[in-house]
Amino acid sequence: MAMRRANRDAFQRFGKRLRLRLVWSFIAFGIGAASTWYYRESIFLFLLVPAEESLSPFGGAPVFTGPTAMMGATISLALRGGALAAVPITVVGLYTLVRPAMPDARHRFILTFFFATLMCFLAGGAFAYFVMLPTGLGFLLNFGSGVAIPLITINEYLDLMMAMMFWLGVVFEIPVVMYLLAKADIVSYRRMKNLRKFVPVSAFILSAIITPTFDVFNQTLVAVPIILLYEVGLFSAWAAHPDRGNYLWFGSIARGIRWMWHGVVWVARVVRAVVLAPYTVPRWMYRRVARATGKVIRKVRR
Repeated sequence: MAMRRANRDAFQRFGKRLRLRLVWSFIAFGIGAASTWYYRESIFLFLLVPAEESLSPFGGAPVFTGPTAMMGATISLALRGGALAAVPITVVGLYTLVRPAMPDARHRFILTFFFATLMCFLAGGAFAYFVMLPTGLGFLLNFGSGVAIPLITINEYLDLMMAMMFWLGVVFEIPVVMYLLAKADIVSYRRMKNLRKFVPVSAFILSAIITPTFDVFNQTLVAVPIILLYEVGLFSAWAAHPDRGNYLWFGSIARGIRWMWHGVVWVARVVRAVVLAPYTVPRWMYRRVARATGKVIRKVRR
């Protein structure tokens, strides 16, 4: 009975802590949505920068074709802003919920994993915003310029932009995923190294799925970063277990640097011993002098 009561109390405390974190997540969602709604004009102008005023003949601004279309686009933007604000609060809340049951080593690993995941996702979103969207939209909107005039609605533009930023953010998580697979011994570094020859073809297939265009230039803009990300992931997979492989001779170079450092330390110790030998007194002399001094002091006191 006592153990059952203790388990029930622990479960109730866990439920209270979980509800508190969910409340904070909803509060963050509300604050993010309200802030996005309040600054909607500035956010819309920021999101329209990659379009370079080419979405319509009316000053390049996007259009809306229904009485409630602009309202719906603004509500959708506010919901996305609220979700963006709630995600870090939710992640931190869940982490603090399970933190007491984690050892210190796993605690540091999870913090590093969260930071690396966030940085890779932001890098993918920035690549979509600054590189892919301007070039992709430029190709799509100028493709039939001699036949038709582009008239893009605000909802179509936002959906395309958010989809590209999200999926490129996911693609940029390749190094983190490869490191986790190697660290957990699910896929070894040697296996990933053997699959390297299939990466270029797979990268162009994936870029054809992600990019909204079918031209080789824009697909290459996505395929080349995917290939480079696989190389970064291959290095991170090797770093997870350096003793199981050798990435671009990095293991041999590291061992050589380590041996050179040990040699430099040994030479420094020898030089110090040779240079300071005339100025050092052996321990046995210190002991003999101390004993003689003690005898003299005792005789004087008598």
